[in-house]
Amino acid sequence: MSVRSSLAVIAWIAFGFTAQPHREAATPQDPVLLFGLAADLASRTCDGVRIDADHFRIFSSQMQLNHADFFQKTRSIRLQAALDDLDTRLRRDRPAACEAIWVAYGPNSTLRLLRRG
Repeated sequence: MSVRSSLAVIAWIAFGFTAQPHREAATPQDPVLLFGLAADLASRTCDGVRIDADHFRIFSSQMQLNHADFFQKTRSIRLQAALDDLDTRLRRDRPAACEAIWVAYGPNSTLRLLRRG
């Protein structure tokens, strides 16, 4: 095998391992992933707010999602845009954004992904 064809094979293998598929405009899991990621962002940004581990585990199990789904897999363009928007709102007016997230994911919400403390 010549050097040129060896390099071509190596380049093709490298491309296969590093290329990402075209991102979809949306995936069916985007809303569910957004719930979990927004709660996580609030737990890292909002004073006194933490993930409710028990409810988060139940939620993840019911939705058939795991840690990799939330934090390691490539996000769709729409999901990333929603997270960027949330991050912008947290930077512009953290108290209002944190309150909105608390209402959406706190103990009085349907999901109960957050707790105080």
